[in-house]
Parts: sequence; C-alpha cells; structure tokens
Amino acid sequence: MAKKFLLLLLTLLSSLALVMSSPIKQSPLGHIDNDYNVLAESTKKAYTIVEQGEDICRAGTKQYTGMIDVSESNSLFYWFFESRNDPENDPVVVWINGGPGGSSLFGLFREIGPCLVNSFGNDTTFNAASWNNYSNMLFIDQPAGVGFSSVNGSIEGGPATLLGAAADFEKFLTIFFTEAFPRFSTQPFHLTGESFAGHYLPAFAKYIGERQKMLAKDRLPVPIQSLVLVDAAVDLTMNVIGGLYDHFCSRDEAGHLNKPNGFNQTACTAMEESLPACEKLMHHCDDTYDKNVCKYAVTYCEEEVGKWLFYDIVEGGRDPYDDRKVCEDPPLCEDFENGTTITYLNSKRVHDALEIPLNFTYYGLNMELNERFCASGDCAVPTTRELQYVLEEMDTKVLVINGNNDALVTTEGNIRFYESLSWNKQALFRVQHFVDWFWPNGKIGGMKGGQAKSAGKLSFATVDEAGHTSPGDQPEAVAFLIECWVNGASVSGSPCPI
Repeated sequence: MAKKFLLLLLTLLSSLALVMSSPIKQSPLGHIDNDYNVLAESTKKAYTIVEQGEDICRAGTKQYTGMIDVSESNSLFYWFFESRNDPENDPVVVWINGGPGGSSLFGLFREIGPCLVNSFGNDTTFNAASWNNYSNMLFIDQPAGVGFSSVNGSIEGGPATLLGAAADFEKFLTIFFTEAFPRFSTQPFHLTGESFAGHYLPAFAKYIGERQKMLAKDRLPVPIQSLVLVDAAVDLTMNVIGGLYDHFCSRDEAGHLNKPNGFNQTACTAMEESLPACEKLMHHCDDTYDKNVCKYAVTYCEEEVGKWLFYDIVEGGRDPYDDRKVCEDPPLCEDFENGTTITYLNSKRVHDALEIPLNFTYYGLNMELNERFCASGDCAVPTTRELQYVLEEMDTKVLVINGNNDALVTTEGNIRFYESLSWNKQALFRVQHFVDWFWPNGKIGGMKGGQAKSAGKLSFATVDEAGHTSPGDQPEAVAFLIECWVNGASVSGSPCPI
C-alpha cells in the first residue's frame, strides 16, 4: 500500500519504495563533507554560454543556455533570462523543481517562465504573467542526471544525497556569478522552488551559509536574500500525511463533517484513531534525525493515514494534486510526465539550438536518481533543522506559498508545521492572524488571492483556487506575491501582504 501511495507523489517524492527496504547508514547533512569539496575544488572550472532567440523561447528578453561543470563528472544545465524590466538592477531569482529528480524546465515551460510550450509541443507562447517581468530568472536542472544535466554525458549516477546535491549546487552558483555572468553578482539573490524543493532549498541554503561563515575556499560570494517554498514539503509526515485529516475532515460547530468532497465518516474516524501514533512517530523522527526512525514514521503514517487518500485515486475519483479536479488517469491523474514539453525539448531544432547531442534524451523525471535518492534516506528525514538554521543564523527571509486545493502538501498541514516550527520568532508567528490579501486585476480593490501572515523573517501566503502547482494555477496572483516579495512596498498601487 505504501509503495502505491508514494507513486502518486511523483513531483514531490515520487517513490520511497527503497527507503522502506533496508537499514540506512547515517550521514548527517549538518556536517560539511570536506572530501566532496576537495573533489569539486580540484577540478578545472568550465562553462558554456549559448545565446538563444525567440524561435526557441518567445520570452521577449535576452536569454542564454549552457552547461556548468561542477566536478570532473557532473555538469548542470541552465536556462537564464534577463529581466524584461531592468536587468542591471532587478534581482536574480533561481527556480528549481522537486522530485527528487524532477526537471526545472517543468516550472519554466508550464508555470512561471517567460514562455510556455503550446498544446502541440511544437512551439512556445509568450507568458505575460512570468516572474521574468521583474527579475532575472535562472532555471537549473539539478542534481546532475536530471533534465539536460549529465554525469559523464549520461543521466545515470548523479548525486543521491542532499549533501552531494548541495555541493554541486553551490559550485554551480559560484561559477555562474564569478565567471559566467559576473555582472549579476551584486544584485539581490533569491532561491525559489516547488514540492521537494522543501528539502532542497533549506539544505542548500544551510550548506552555503555555513561555508560562507567559515570563509571556505570557493564559497559562493553572493548572500541569499530569501527562500521561497512553493507547495513544498519540508517534513513529509507533517506537511503531507499529517495534513490530510485537517484538509478532508473539517467539521462544523455541531461536529458534522462539512468539507465539500471530503472524506466520509469511516475514513475520518479511522484517521482520528491512527493520528496520535503517527504524530508521536513524527516527533521522534524530528527529534532524532535518524534515517531509519524517519523511514519507519513515513511507512506507518502512509499505511495508517495516507491510505485513505490512495483509496480514492481511481479513474473518476480524487485528483491528489488538486481537490477540485477528477482523476482521469491514475495514479498521477495529471500530466506531470510533461508530455508536450518533453516532445518540444527532444525536437531536433531545440537540441541543435541548445547544443545538446541528438542522442541525449530529455526526461521530465529521472526515476533512477529518484529511487537512489530516497534509498539514501534523504526523502524521509525532514529539513526542519536546516530551515531553523536559515531563520536564526542567516540573514535570509523565508516565504511559504501554498495552494488551498493542494491535497498532497495541504495548506492545513503546512500551517500546523510552521506554527510549531521552533525558532526565535515562533511564538510571534503563531499568534499572528491570517488576513485576506488582494492582487490587482484592473478592478477597484483588486481580487482576493488568499490569506497571509508574517512575523520576523517568516511569511506565509495561501492561494485560493490553486492546487499543487499554484504558480501555474493562479499565475497573476502568485506573480503579484513574488513581485511584492522581491521588490517590497506595493505593486501597481496594491499594498503587499507579505
């Protein structure tokens, strides 16, 4: 049951089947792997820059693609767009998708990029709601082996731990800002991502922050101004499984279930009975950071709580990525295999333009890397401590965005997680009330986009009528939030809620 349930988490965790199969050797992320850094620092730095035209991506701005070698074997692919507004002064915003093993070109061509792939998979269209309107945007396929990134020219054998991925990620950014595009190194710099980026970004930021603090050789010289976690799971048991009851079993004052299209009484009663043990295991996992303890917590909570969602994921049943939709093709229900984008990116003219060998096939998800990554235990262990480090030890803000119709990484589960997250402004954040926020849509007063609250360096915004890919579901509303976040004050006369 747990293996089947995990398959539906394709864009989040995809499969923890191997996580559940055997004991795991501990390798805490909190300690920097100096041996890995010696390898990275001893290699000759190399990168390519290819200027692209509107015929490849109808972006309305200058754009560049290329590879950056981060080790003797690993090369990371990037697609960089100068801001449509003021490239010399606007911030640099990095976007990564999750998986692990998911290509960030999904976010580019399906959600927030300056161009989107059309429904035929043979061309692109201009995206008027792109975050590129006010920022320089950098999309990175990582770890090596994902998307167009490679390991010795292949997609097999890339980093299968957060530590290995973090070392490559920092190396990439260091070369990008110091050698490939140094003129952008003095501008504000933000890391953003979706889904499993809730693991990636806190881990990467802590790794980078520690190396900056210790003045490590070849450290990233650019400070991270903020993290933006979009429908992101920092803690699988809390953000995903633990939020299912809150999302699907809400009750009115009389105690009657009142969630439209929610779970039935049988499911909710069974979940009520299982949740105390599940939450006890969650806390034990968080307290120990032991990979085997966390693996057991994930397994138990999936089999006793998560199964009620899985039972409904059938043809004509529930879509786990958006509770407003009906599942057409279980278990994923939606095109997270990214069919039209894969068709487009594997075309000869795109390969030629990107200078990618024709025999190299682009995949939206590297399942081999995904399985090895989760087998290492790094899918099951949360990145709570890494996020605490970012909030308390770094001069870095954190914005959380969550679609209210996301049935996997639920708003309810994420609110509970962040209100219980231990950091020096926890109490202040917890007592703040959510207030409605509005985005400018040409009408007086604008349109309600969701609710938001902030305290200290942490802000949380919900998005109405949006599922697991909220920037794609509500592009104008989420773009307003991001513009507020990176530029502040007000946007088009509308006050910023965060």
